[in-house]
Amino acid sequence: MSRSPFARPSRLAASLLAVSIAGAAVAAPSVTARPADAPAVAKASAKSSPKKKAKSGRRAARRPAAYRRCGRSFSPKRIARTTTSVNRRTGARTVTRLYCDGSKRIVTRYPQQPPQTIYVPAPAPQQPAPQQPAPQQPAPQDPRPHDPTPAKPGFRLTLLHNNDGESKYQVGDSIAGYGGVATFKTVLDRLRADADAYTDAEVRSGATRKGTVVLSSGDNILAGLNLRASFERRDAGRGPFYDVPALAAIGYDAVTIGNHEYDFGPLRLAQLIGDMPASTPFLSVNSDFSAEPALQALVTAGKIARSTVVEKDGEKIGVIGATTPDTPSVSSPGGVTFSAQVADAVNAEADRLTQAGVNKIILSSHLQNVANERTVVAQLRNVDVVIAGGGDELLANADDRRVNADLPVGPYPALAQDSTGATVPIVTTQGEYRYVGRLTALFDSEGRLTAIDDTRSGPVRVSATQADPDYAAPDAAVQAAVVDPLRAFSAELAARVIGTTEQRLNGDNPNPIRLSESNLGDLVADGFRYATNKAQRASGGPIAQVAFSNGGGIRRSIEAGDISEKSTFDVLPFDNTMVTVTGVTPARLKALMEHGVASLPAANGRFPQISGFRMTVSVSAPVGSRVTDIELLDGTDVVVGGAVAPGAPTVNLATTNFTAGFTTGGAGGDGYPFEGLDMVAARSGGGFLPYQQTLYQYITDPTTSEVAGQRGLGGEVTAASHPGSGRITITP
Repeated sequence: MSRSPFARPSRLAASLLAVSIAGAAVAAPSVTARPADAPAVAKASAKSSPKKKAKSGRRAARRPAAYRRCGRSFSPKRIARTTTSVNRRTGARTVTRLYCDGSKRIVTRYPQQPPQTIYVPAPAPQQPAPQQPAPQQPAPQDPRPHDPTPAKPGFRLTLLHNNDGESKYQVGDSIAGYGGVATFKTVLDRLRADADAYTDAEVRSGATRKGTVVLSSGDNILAGLNLRASFERRDAGRGPFYDVPALAAIGYDAVTIGNHEYDFGPLRLAQLIGDMPASTPFLSVNSDFSAEPALQALVTAGKIARSTVVEKDGEKIGVIGATTPDTPSVSSPGGVTFSAQVADAVNAEADRLTQAGVNKIILSSHLQNVANERTVVAQLRNVDVVIAGGGDELLANADDRRVNADLPVGPYPALAQDSTGATVPIVTTQGEYRYVGRLTALFDSEGRLTAIDDTRSGPVRVSATQADPDYAAPDAAVQAAVVDPLRAFSAELAARVIGTTEQRLNGDNPNPIRLSESNLGDLVADGFRYATNKAQRASGGPIAQVAFSNGGGIRRSIEAGDISEKSTFDVLPFDNTMVTVTGVTPARLKALMEHGVASLPAANGRFPQISGFRMTVSVSAPVGSRVTDIELLDGTDVVVGGAVAPGAPTVNLATTNFTAGFTTGGAGGDGYPFEGLDMVAARSGGGFLPYQQTLYQYITDPTTSEVAGQRGLGGEVTAASHPGSGRITITP
């Protein structure tokens, strides 16, 4: 026997419930109930002598075999039997000692946790009831009132979840043969039907209710071709984003707002949520939308909320959403602000739900990795289950099917302790519709989490490979409404050849694009400078002498051969636009580059790919003193030996609105320090210049087109023009 790891210590004396761990039912007896293997109590015979009647029922009983070592002893210190069991999944080791008086002591040791001890006292001795003469008249009725209210049932919750879908709607958008939203829908529907059909003796008797909740823990959209097609469709009045029918078909009970939901600014997010069914609320407990009217209007309408309550089979389940406080540094939320005190915000909302009578609460959080969720869980109370998002981490067990033998980072679920000492399961899956997470949790009548049904929990692979035993055909309606139109859009762009490259343009992540100079990084940065200056020249704006792109804004390589228009969207998928930052002093340029290389030798999305200058970086030098030399292309020294060169010029710099913090007062994306600098947006065709368009223009413009010393490539990228070396020298 072992104690459930989910029982709250303060409630242990009130309830020691059946626990199912690793597929085996392990019962923890109530402290008020007689243990199943305690000595049976025999009834006294009517013919027994008065002396025998005076003996205790325990001594008069015939003792079970378990007490063979006790002889005639009923000592509470003498051990009758010791048994040991090990839970292979959790690593818990349980030792149960049965004493000769019928009491038990159960000690369970969990890895890296203090041992947990349960003492079950011996049953009280029972005396045989004396014979009573036959009643001469009917016995009086019991005057005490009887409570006609039936016992409250327990609840069996099936939680189906995913995270980081990131607009990867076609099979193979992520991994060939797997994923795809239409296939995901089929797998999820199977699991939902299976959970709805599940029955056992507890369910049939009404002692346990059951229900299924479907949740997303954020980053449902991501820049790329699929989202670009969505924008074109909505802007042309032909329908909502393709994400809307996709997410609506899945039938989420709630969706957490992740950081990528803001990649295109608050207005695009408001369009997405506004077009979604009202039955699917978007959640974030630590976000303030009041400075963004379009989003605040959705808060007023109830389509954005701190939490929601889902009712299943008469039971209420609370769901709280949380968004990473780092969103302003990795996305473009505009005026939306985020509290870093996530645990405080969650606890306040959980307390409110608890006071409203909701006793089963799920936190659907997007905090970027399970480690962050663990940190928050340690400060929580009244939260029973946590779904993590943003880390693209696979939690799985040995018998779970995995995509391409993906290695899990831990078991499913991961376990953490909250501020009260209660064990809270944390679940997450890899994203991009490769898995449906399934957690089956058992609650008692008071809403206490008592067990996880491991036989019906774990990540479920989404396979579109017919040779796989778990192959799932795509849902026909989702295929027709979402996947087929996106496939046609992608094929159209892929057919438009805009140039050629004689070498592979390397944008691999993290190496080299977030670690060192890359030929693709050079090409992108040159495109920034060329196209931004072209737009500024047309409007009389400032001309930039230098430019750079953060490595995280470059998302895919281009193979040798033809370059298609689709390739430019693949490489630069975000809805970033170009700006020119004016009056960048030599000291500020050095500070910007110091920030960009501060993470070396570790990879980081802020690593700069540069144009218009050369620099030398010493990795062994202290952070903030690593950039030893900066030289403009015309040979002008800006930094020499780590110090600003005498007479070094001030320059203008071209980069994206995201990196420059154009809408946040210079608090740049990836933390770049642009505060206090003036910026001028680059415009083209009546609107802002998209950063994807800079690559397209630079490749396609003829070589006769010259801007500030740069010429278009005329459709040809060569190893001579972009060798991928000579701009950034990294020394030990």
